[in-house]
Amino acid sequence: MPVAFRINEPWTRKHDNPQTPHIPMAPKIYYPQSLEEVIEICSNRPPNEFLKAAGSHWALSDAAISDNSFVETHDPNNVLTPMGRTLYEVVPGCLNKNFVTFLGHQHPKQFGAPDAEENEGIYLAHFETGKRVYQLYSELDLGEDANDPNGKSLAHLINREYSNPDYFGSWAFETLGGAAGQTVFGALTTGTHGGDFRFPPIADSVLAMHLVADGGKHFWIERETYPDFNSIPITDDSALNQLYGDDLYKGKKTTGLDNFKIIRNDDLFNAVLISAGRFGIVYSVIIRAVRQYCLHEERRLDNWQNIKSLIHDSNSSLFTGNTNNRFLQIAISVTPYLNFTKNLCGITTRWNVPSIMVTPGTSSPCGRLERRGNIDPNHRPVYDSRIRAPWFDNAGNSFGYNPDPNKPNTARSPGFFDIASENSDFLTGVINEVLDELSKFVDNNIVVAGGVIAAVAIFAPVALGIVALVLAIAALIEKIRELLDDKNIKPTHFAGLLNSVADILLSDPKGRAAGIFVWQCISYLAFQDQQGNVDFEAISYAVMDRFSYLDKSEQVNVDSIEVFFDANDTKVIAFVDSLLLFEIAQELSGKVFIGYISLRFTTFTRALIGMQRFTRTVAVEVSGLADAGGSRPLIDFALRLAANPNFGGIVHWGQRNNQTMDMVQSRFGDSLSFPAGNLHTWRRQLSGITDNGRLNGFSSNFTRTLGLEVVEPVMGSLIASRYSITTGGSVTITWDCTNNPPNTEFRLKVTLPNGIQRPLMRLAFAGTKRLILSNKGITTISLIATCTLNNESRVKDIQIFIEVI
Repeated sequence: MPVAFRINEPWTRKHDNPQTPHIPMAPKIYYPQSLEEVIEICSNRPPNEFLKAAGSHWALSDAAISDNSFVETHDPNNVLTPMGRTLYEVVPGCLNKNFVTFLGHQHPKQFGAPDAEENEGIYLAHFETGKRVYQLYSELDLGEDANDPNGKSLAHLINREYSNPDYFGSWAFETLGGAAGQTVFGALTTGTHGGDFRFPPIADSVLAMHLVADGGKHFWIERETYPDFNSIPITDDSALNQLYGDDLYKGKKTTGLDNFKIIRNDDLFNAVLISAGRFGIVYSVIIRAVRQYCLHEERRLDNWQNIKSLIHDSNSSLFTGNTNNRFLQIAISVTPYLNFTKNLCGITTRWNVPSIMVTPGTSSPCGRLERRGNIDPNHRPVYDSRIRAPWFDNAGNSFGYNPDPNKPNTARSPGFFDIASENSDFLTGVINEVLDELSKFVDNNIVVAGGVIAAVAIFAPVALGIVALVLAIAALIEKIRELLDDKNIKPTHFAGLLNSVADILLSDPKGRAAGIFVWQCISYLAFQDQQGNVDFEAISYAVMDRFSYLDKSEQVNVDSIEVFFDANDTKVIAFVDSLLLFEIAQELSGKVFIGYISLRFTTFTRALIGMQRFTRTVAVEVSGLADAGGSRPLIDFALRLAANPNFGGIVHWGQRNNQTMDMVQSRFGDSLSFPAGNLHTWRRQLSGITDNGRLNGFSSNFTRTLGLEVVEPVMGSLIASRYSITTGGSVTITWDCTNNPPNTEFRLKVTLPNGIQRPLMRLAFAGTKRLILSNKGITTISLIATCTLNNESRVKDIQIFIEVI
């Protein structure tokens, strides 16, 4: 059956303006459902067709944008069947017997055991890369059915062969990002991370990848050794070859085995792991899971100016206030207060706790019902034939878990940081609270003790004797109340209402001083309400995945960047301070940024071009509503600042990314003057998979602009029909340098014995040429290759010598 595809359809990203598709008409969109269909697409690609795998379309960069044809691993409209199966042919079917024996003698404690250690145990999950993160964490949490006599999972195998039932029960990701709507590999290959400063990003949980490259050849890729597993390879070569060497997967090759290769190489593994899709389509991955766990989250309000000096000290209270702390996020309100001198921030920390907090009326830990659903222990979820996986009621279909302080161990509605999806009800309440307090001040000169005016103003405004300011505030109150009361003009969503209020407050230069004051009051109260003191405990994924999936897709229009620094370097503080100063200037000119700045921390990644380059890396995210007048200017400024060599920030591959090849080479190595470093190794590995760039089907404008390409030519063969001729005789030169990027040029240089050079001749990548030589002596024939990308050229040559007698 041919692969399903559609032609001339719009293609857009999740956070783009829904009224304007990013690509109005994509020439072709494929929807494969199996390994053989992925191989077919890559094997039969016409020369003028370029491919790029896409999943959930969450990336804000062009990393998933193809020059023309897309390969959807998961239909973003959730209509067609995704490549989302959990696979059992390799795990456990092709596992190394010594590795299984190693696991069989381990006894990971069950979830909730009082003596269970943090993130203990090793479990393997193998799945197609179209599976969403929330689907996988739900499946891992569900665990395998111990009562299934025909069970084919790793847990069943270990129980049968070693009488060890300890692998049944719930498992989990070691760490997650703040949202889980991406496909698993989409999140992995762009470097998605959380704020667990003890752990690298989730990409480092990958143990094996199944890559289908341009041309249809497919590769099973693992690391060379696994110290955690006593350096035992996890899979068995003969079993893998028997499985994937089947003629079902042969593509255009004579046999399936000719089309399949097993590679255990750290450099290749670390190159493909984060690669923005340049190597091809990763059909499946194996990840390492840990025993399920619960987290305690603590959040406290402070001021950025009070705590910023603690960031570059790994022993400061931010990291060690609780000795078990594993997580740090600092969310900063971009809107200042106290006469532009302070910025509120919410400091969030997390640590592992025993599973003791349960949702009332159930035996399940808090958050499982809200984020996964299907918690009846006597009934397993229904298998959904469309997604080819268990169906979980609330996975990807719920608000972020937020504890209700008035109802212990239950959740309340989402809040401020669901800015792109929540309706305006919450904001209306905040605005009315501010307006009520401002009205008391205007009418009676009363500053409510402990209220927002006293907090935002550096001293009570009445002391200024500024009647004009009071009158201006009164007029603004009236205009905003009109907006809130008129259902015909009041926007129904958060973003629209904030924009409308900001326009009322700041559009008139004459009343802007009053407008800024009111705006700061609203921002202060909203941030305080949603980032105020919190303590709660819940199952791992409910704490880590805080995204609201019940959004209104027609109102999602977000702009976001993320820049990475060494957390021990004070540059990050200067970077954030510069952004906050920029926002002050914006507000004074009548624009506001609607969003937030957050800092999260991770350890070093093994991925060659992963953004987490430092022992402790800090990621500065700047995310705002694209429709707000000040959002794009602030984010554009942040990108310019990151590009400045004095800051040298590394930009997230999956968020808005304006890097150049020069910037990427300066961050990751392999410049023209110093051809070495991580990017150099990454490009060498790409060369090996793509015949040194000849197989360029997964090249795109994004990868070419950023230099994620083969940039060095390789010299093939250069031979002469004879190496000694008489004067006036002829010689035929034959060359073959087929395996090179298409942007390579070849020229032939003939240097006569007297040093005179004939004019350079431009050549095809392979061919023959007859030369007549009359000058006695040694003639040098040079074949020169020049590979040029983004106006940077790299040159290699090869020479042969002809004696003329």
